Amino acid sequence: MEEKDIDQQIEELSKITREDGKETYAQAQFELGDIYRNIKHDYSHAEAFYLNINKEDNPEVYAKAQFLLGYIYQEIKHDYDQAEAFYLNINKKDNPDVYAKTQFSLGYIYQEIKHNYDQAETFYLNINKKDTPDVYALALFGLGYIYYNIKHDYDQAEVFLLNINKEDNPEIYAQAQFFLGYIYQEIKHDYDQAEVFYLNINKEDNPEIYVLAQGNLGYIYHDIKHDYDQAEVFLLNINKEDNPEVYAKAQFFLGYIYQEIKHDYDQAEVFYLNINKEDNPEIYALAQGNLGYVYYDIKHNYDQAEVFLLNINKEDNPEVYAKAQFFLGYIYQEIKHDYDQAKAFYFKITKENNPEIYAQAQDILGKIYTEKIKKETQATDCFLLASKIESYSNRYPYQYICAQLILGLKQNNFNHDFNEKEFNELKDFIYNKIENLCNLTNNIKNILFISKILDNKYSKKQPERRVAHYTKPAVLFNLLKGENPSKFRLNIVDFMNDPSENQVLTSWLNISNHPDNEIKSFLASFSFNHNCLNQFRLYGNDDNIIGSGISIAFNKNFFGLDTERSINNEIISLHSIKSIKSFENKQVKLETEQIEIISANTLYPLPLYRCLYFDPETGYMALAKRNKQSFYLENKNEKTPKAIDSKWNEYIKSLDEPKKISCIRDNLEKIKELIKELLDNSKLQKISNLDELLSLAVLPISCLIKHAAFEDEDECRMIYITHIADDNIVEPQDYQSANSLYVEYTHVEEYIDNIYLGPQCKIQHKIWLQNHFKKKRREREIKLIKSEMPLR
Repeated sequence: MEEKDIDQQIEELSKITREDGKETYAQAQFELGDIYRNIKHDYSHAEAFYLNINKEDNPEVYAKAQFLLGYIYQEIKHDYDQAEAFYLNINKKDNPDVYAKTQFSLGYIYQEIKHNYDQAETFYLNINKKDTPDVYALALFGLGYIYYNIKHDYDQAEVFLLNINKEDNPEIYAQAQFFLGYIYQEIKHDYDQAEVFYLNINKEDNPEIYVLAQGNLGYIYHDIKHDYDQAEVFLLNINKEDNPEVYAKAQFFLGYIYQEIKHDYDQAEVFYLNINKEDNPEIYALAQGNLGYVYYDIKHNYDQAEVFLLNINKEDNPEVYAKAQFFLGYIYQEIKHDYDQAKAFYFKITKENNPEIYAQAQDILGKIYTEKIKKETQATDCFLLASKIESYSNRYPYQYICAQLILGLKQNNFNHDFNEKEFNELKDFIYNKIENLCNLTNNIKNILFISKILDNKYSKKQPERRVAHYTKPAVLFNLLKGENPSKFRLNIVDFMNDPSENQVLTSWLNISNHPDNEIKSFLASFSFNHNCLNQFRLYGNDDNIIGSGISIAFNKNFFGLDTERSINNEIISLHSIKSIKSFENKQVKLETEQIEIISANTLYPLPLYRCLYFDPETGYMALAKRNKQSFYLENKNEKTPKAIDSKWNEYIKSLDEPKKISCIRDNLEKIKELIKELLDNSKLQKISNLDELLSLAVLPISCLIKHAAFEDEDECRMIYITHIADDNIVEPQDYQSANSLYVEYTHVEEYIDNIYLGPQCKIQHKIWLQNHFKKKRREREIKLIKSEMPLR
């Protein structure tokens, strides 16, 4: 419509007054408001005309005007309170269709703007399907979203989404089916049902959602069902014009299938090259990285590999950029032997982009400086930086021992006496032996790890579901007292009563365990037997009264599953490398020497390990485990002796002790052989701290191997191995406590199931505990059990 026609229409409509009839006037004002809103985009004038309409003039037109006023304040002026005021003026009886739209708009404001989801739900539920089916569908989708994303009630979300019919709103139906598919894929893990929902989505209903559904179907068939041909069918349905970003992901997935599954590298390349940077920079970087890998590892065209890898920018995908720089460094190091260029690429990798790759790059730089460029200070710098990365130090502890051995050789002028070939041969010897040594140690540690106590798939009556800590009543008092209870402690091994502690294994391996070693072990002891007379005799006696201690039975939640937490390789490596001296026996001056070492503020949760009892003289070995009497004590009122014997036999069978002992014995013999080879090497004998470094390799199991004489204790342990400078170590506050270094673990009360009172435990201790627990009115009762063991 031309401008003069619009002006003429405005002039004619403006002539209509209430005298011409209230309904006619209301309609004229509404049409004027629409002209100024839709054509002239003059919202102030539009508002003025809409406000001229009174309800008594024409209730239906009034409702429409109030709705459009609400729309102006919601979408144009963003004054949501005023929009709400207009919307609330609309009654259902005046205009059911407009009322439904109003309730949806109010629901949207409370959902997306005010984040009052209960009120949003109230508005959405006011909408009936018979009034406006398409708006009803929108409201159901809003309710489904709230229950999925906000309230996490997936079943109720499903109810709302299933009520959306295709004929009501095909576009929203497609979105609902996608949401339902996602719930069954990601929450319920019912991939067949997820597929049903995704297949209900037609491209003509919602092209963008269709593309997403085809992508998820491709994922299900690739990652879950491993039907790569069907995955390919779905992924090929995704066109670039529908969704360039998802298209890029689909092409990457197709390239990956042809690269890793079908090994058709030319076709993989075709798919990867279909990905443009502007469509999806992150996926483009991944594709260029994979093309670089194909040309490096498969086609051995290193120049072309370099071209692809250089296309990856840091801002597109920092993690992939770090990997690309690492790969480029490796090409220049191993293929082109251009060590300066290799260094340049390695130095571009930062800790923030990819900590693990950064650590590996620093380790390689250390080796380049040591072996190729002969700059020991820079080499030490690099090893130090690598050591600060927790994931690297946990996964590759052997690399630190190797680095220190090699630097120890350099310290003794080894390179002046031997040529580069001999040095490289010795370096390979060190890496091979130490890596094997650490792997064998970890094998034993993992065998001794008590995993079933923490595994929820085992029944509540799992035989090793609790373990007991024997101690003094005074210790328990401090752990439970008032508003500021103490934390559970792991004590340093050096000050323990048993002189053989931590030395059974090293003595058998002929490694001296020097008391000045700065690597320290802290441990807490537990027993599989909660009510054991011998333990009550030996531990926790109060006022020298034998049997007056207590036994605290902890449940599985007191312990963790991550075995890497038992040793703080980061701090150990950092201090070990810093202690290496220069060739002139002066401290190496590192740019990074003044480093603040920040320890985790809590050790919880640490894993639990059973002890291995070993007699070096005879070769006898046994695992710590529950004794048979403990089964009778636990089940005496519930089962017959025959049933208890059967349960005991099941436990012993499940423990599989003979097989585990055989595996441990085999690993220990191999460890001993490796240690002997390293100790007998005349070149390594020049390293003054050789024993200390070798003992570090077996340290994770040293304090888990006890002399067989202690077998009746059936002990299991939490261990924490760290450097003496670890901030977690609590310093003595006075001279009297100087022989009690410890680390704090966590508060205990929530993890206690039972407390056993020794046969001579004082009555006041029992009364105090009863008072403490009764006052707290705990939901979960902690049982107090008086030991009835006969004490003579």
